Amino acid sequence: MSQPVDDPPVKETSDGAAAGGTEAEQPPQARQDKNDDAPLSEEEALRALHRRGEGEDEASRAEAAQAAAIAASVMERLNDDPFGMRIGTVALFNDSVSFGGGLNFGDGGRRTGRSTAKITARRLARWTVGHLPLPRFDEALRILIERRLLILALPPGGRKATGVNLLVKAVGRQAEGDYYEVLDASALQDAQWKPPERNSGYLLVLDDAATGLNPHLIDEQWIDDMTACLNDQESYLVLVTGPPRGALMEAKRTGQVLTKLGGLDPIRLIERHVYDHEPTPEESTDLRHRLIEAGALELLREDTRLRTALHLATVIREGRDLAVSIKELRDPTGRVHDWFSRHREPETMSFALAAATLDDATYLTVSDAAAQLYDLLTPPAEAPPDLRFREQIGSEHPWIHLSLGSGKAPDDAAPRVRYLNPLVRQAVLGYAWTYLDGQRSALLAWIRRLVAHPDIGVRARASVAAGVIAWSDYDHALHRYLRPWARHSSVVLRQSAATALDVVGGHPDLAEAVWGLLEAWVTEKDTPDQRRQGLTAAAVLGGNLGATQPRRAVEALRVLLDRDDWGTLLPVGQALFYLMEHGRVAEVLPALLDWSEPQDASPMVTKALSAFVFVAAQPAGETFGRAGYSSSLPLLLADAEGHRSQVIELWARALTRRPVQQPALETLREYLDQHADRDRTAYRNVRDLVLAVAAQSGRHRERLQYHLDDWAKAARRRDHPAARILAELGRPAYSNGRT
Repeated sequence: MSQPVDDPPVKETSDGAAAGGTEAEQPPQARQDKNDDAPLSEEEALRALHRRGEGEDEASRAEAAQAAAIAASVMERLNDDPFGMRIGTVALFNDSVSFGGGLNFGDGGRRTGRSTAKITARRLARWTVGHLPLPRFDEALRILIERRLLILALPPGGRKATGVNLLVKAVGRQAEGDYYEVLDASALQDAQWKPPERNSGYLLVLDDAATGLNPHLIDEQWIDDMTACLNDQESYLVLVTGPPRGALMEAKRTGQVLTKLGGLDPIRLIERHVYDHEPTPEESTDLRHRLIEAGALELLREDTRLRTALHLATVIREGRDLAVSIKELRDPTGRVHDWFSRHREPETMSFALAAATLDDATYLTVSDAAAQLYDLLTPPAEAPPDLRFREQIGSEHPWIHLSLGSGKAPDDAAPRVRYLNPLVRQAVLGYAWTYLDGQRSALLAWIRRLVAHPDIGVRARASVAAGVIAWSDYDHALHRYLRPWARHSSVVLRQSAATALDVVGGHPDLAEAVWGLLEAWVTEKDTPDQRRQGLTAAAVLGGNLGATQPRRAVEALRVLLDRDDWGTLLPVGQALFYLMEHGRVAEVLPALLDWSEPQDASPMVTKALSAFVFVAAQPAGETFGRAGYSSSLPLLLADAEGHRSQVIELWARALTRRPVQQPALETLREYLDQHADRDRTAYRNVRDLVLAVAAQSGRHRERLQYHLDDWAKAARRRDHPAARILAELGRPAYSNGRT
């Protein structure tokens, strides 16, 4: 469960950081590293590299790996689309955008002082011909006929069509009447409204932007009074609004407020409008297959509005290219522009942006972040605001889904907030950063706060969001926050910068720019800021961007490693291991062989062999776990067969080179004590490794015999892997000799 954070007031500094709060109030990971300004000595670097599960360095390393894994899963969802809608394929905000028409009844000039407007026959036919009733339509019709007033408190999607069809059915029972939309909601405020025409049906659509009648203030008394007015005029009124809030929640018990009408199968709706008759089973099957092949089901899952299904039916009837039309509909640009044009309230925008930034986080985590952003976007208030984000999801955020977890695990019990279409999330962030000019600084201060959050999941998701925002204007983002974060004294903030840059590099139009930046950073080493940028570059080079061009990444890491500063050893070792986790072992091992080829006392040889011992000790994790290996088994021990000769040569070099020899022996003993004794694959691989190294010229055999004998004695078991391998080397365990 995520932790709520009560932050001090935020004031943005020149580097985009969120000022305010003492060191004690900040997460431990966000505090300045005490010795970060000074280069490390050889002894300090080697100690940090080979520290096994101890101290703050190991904890920070584990947190960084976890954050990177979360960020990778977020990016995978953003890119994983079976119909080609990915980063770079959506034309976001590059051209003029029109919102389209047909969203309202009447014409554009209807609000001219009239309280009502007649719904024309053509518009009436649009909503009634081929209408497919919702499951509870008959129940709603019965209430309307009996009580003359019905309130549909529903999320967007088919509400107007349902309201019009209910009125047509109700009015048609008694006489030929007309149908009107109520334009001036203030006329109904005191519930003493006299419908202009008798024996008619009236539709009133309310939302939070409406003036004159607040739907949240409608109570039982208002319903009773309005019902009486409608009875006097023998007319009907269907009032459409979002899910109930305020007094309308209590008014549900009158029986005239419906909050659910049941779901409608969009495929069935398309069938109704494609065919002039009831389709045969063969026609239904053919239509469904056509929709599946074109990607319609994915679209309808992301966009639940009935108008979308009706649009697809029109495309099919007119013989247009269905796949092209679906791709156009899935481009979120127009919808996002339209949404922001109608929703500028801080409460609504804050939740949309929080959900976009922390997609797939738990509801409480998202709502806490939204409340913090709301606080930054609004003037200070004496009392806390009455924010109810959850009640708005259905009505104001049609593309956001609140999913309930299975509850099978503690972290899967709480509801999670996610965008139905990841590209909408991308578009919301891009729009907010590009168009909300007066709020950009507040938005940056808010994201800066999130990337230093105590919750790793929040940090990772916020870092991805920072990268997505940078797609809008890379140069601006680089100078505004990416570079300041990359050179910051906080390890956590540098990790966030690395994640964001990895996301930026995932955009096909920006990859080369990021590569150029990283290759420049690894060569700069004169100032503390430049050294920190190099450490950030290493983290990016070990990520998805580095995995796309591993040879280029390894060369940049070589430049970074070949500095006078030993402080680059651990970041480079981590980056090399992450590249191996990405399946780039074939590029990493030859590089380590090349760097250590002189086998002399030069620092580069020591660094290269130390980096090898480091990666050789790291567990395979999920990458090889999926292939059937134990997740705790070291990667090079699990996958030794594919790179046997290179691994053997690097082990032979490491076991003869001080000061690398000692950590190499410790790693080898860990292989035998922790892995070979429990895993057949591990035993076979370490046995083959030891025998192959012992067969090389020099003192390898004597050295290995000595240490295997020592480890077998310590284990006090004749069947210990060390004893068994020692026997194969031609020497029994527990001998008294020393070599």
